[in-house]
Amino acid sequence: MCFFVNQYLLSSNSSVEHAEIKRLALFKKHGAPAKLVTRDFDPVLHETIKKFALTDDQLVNMYDFFAGTTDYQGQKLHTEDLPLPIDYQVGTGNNYREVKDGNRLVCEVHFAAGTVGQVNHVDYFDIAGNMTLRQRYDIRGFKAVDEFFGEDGQMYYSRYYRPTGQVYLERYFVKSVENTPINSLNVLRNYQGKDYYFDTLEDLFTFFLDELNKENGENNIFIADRPAVAIKPVQKMTSKAKRFLWLPMNQVNDGQDLINGPLNSMLVEPMTTAAKKWDGIIVMTENQAKVLRRQIHDVIPVLVINGVPVLQEYQRIDEADRKQGQLIYVGRLAEDKQTSQLISMFAQIHQQVPASKLTLYGYGTVGDVDNYKKQAQNIGVGDAVEFAGYQVQLDEAYDQAQLFVDASRIDAQPLAMGEALNHGVPVVSYDYLYGPAEMVISGQNGEIIPLNNQARFIQTVVKLLQDQNELQQLSNGAYNNLAGLAEEKTWQQWQQLSSI
Repeated sequence: MCFFVNQYLLSSNSSVEHAEIKRLALFKKHGAPAKLVTRDFDPVLHETIKKFALTDDQLVNMYDFFAGTTDYQGQKLHTEDLPLPIDYQVGTGNNYREVKDGNRLVCEVHFAAGTVGQVNHVDYFDIAGNMTLRQRYDIRGFKAVDEFFGEDGQMYYSRYYRPTGQVYLERYFVKSVENTPINSLNVLRNYQGKDYYFDTLEDLFTFFLDELNKENGENNIFIADRPAVAIKPVQKMTSKAKRFLWLPMNQVNDGQDLINGPLNSMLVEPMTTAAKKWDGIIVMTENQAKVLRRQIHDVIPVLVINGVPVLQEYQRIDEADRKQGQLIYVGRLAEDKQTSQLISMFAQIHQQVPASKLTLYGYGTVGDVDNYKKQAQNIGVGDAVEFAGYQVQLDEAYDQAQLFVDASRIDAQPLAMGEALNHGVPVVSYDYLYGPAEMVISGQNGEIIPLNNQARFIQTVVKLLQDQNELQQLSNGAYNNLAGLAEEKTWQQWQQLSSI
């Protein structure tokens, strides 16, 4: 069994989660057992997975594991199903309902987003109006946790329940100097007849990974996918397992010498003093593997596994049938992606090709996105730049785009770039570390531009938009040259793990 270890699966995810989802589809297609492993408590997780076409047997969450609810099937829970006294007055509302005893507010019943009145949590208040208790309900219809709050509004204790009402976990918190709660103790109750005590959530997560490994016969493969959360728990496992560190980023921090600079601080220990605890490091491009092997002096095997497997062929769309002048970018909106520079360059492109339009799919911080919107308005392209937000299904967007544009300065392998090529969308991208140069061949399926050469980037996009014949040739090249991302090649790469 392969376990892909992460922190969460959210309704809006990064490329780490999307790569895992593609990976799960690849393993399922080849009949190989694999699961996504998540750490965080999430009462709507089993509804979220449906959004990404995942099933309960493809995921295991730490809280589900200890609660025995990994495949639990319950019923929808609404306000009328709560054990509220009959003489309480229940108000009305689309997002939440107030519950009163006469004039006193007893609690508020809050609904899960995207549902019709399904209970998400209930907040209880004391006579002074302070929230003292929050009861969180699993989307599958049972109370999952009670969270208790002090007079300062900070949580100090929580206890987690099985659907039967039995407590299986207690968590205690103390106040930090910043007046925020710090987890000080975790007690796993009556697990296989014993109580277990853990100082940190990380220690509990490590114990969970070992128990998960034992339950599946040991010697399973664990991939630490989200480094900040997964590295130490996987590294600290004591049961027999193969452990690999997946690197979804550059090993050197942005702003440093990306070839010769020092390793990112969280990678130093696993790649030096704790190297023997790992069976290998996985990167997504040959170029990154070459650089990393030299940096760590080959102390750990460095494997290359493509993170963007092409799992299906899409119907070919001619350039004449796409939206004329449509540029697309898919990914996080931030300054390491040089989003502001991309918008500035588009303004100059738009001056020369008035029919052009730039659509940005993805999310960023609220402040960053607001600034990008203001920037587009201030430089006169507010009507030509669309911020389409995070979307799961982008097949139609890719099939309507004429060019995929990427002005990033750093990445590990841009997943969206591979998706665009799979849909026959030529790419114009900066030549950054790592990924574009291993997917895009200038003049064949797009154009690679020297990093931050804005004049050439603008000139290239304008030239292509004004030459539909060349665009069509590049689109044909995108469809015809997917061998590097092919499912068969990616699956062969995964077979390396079993031979180590």
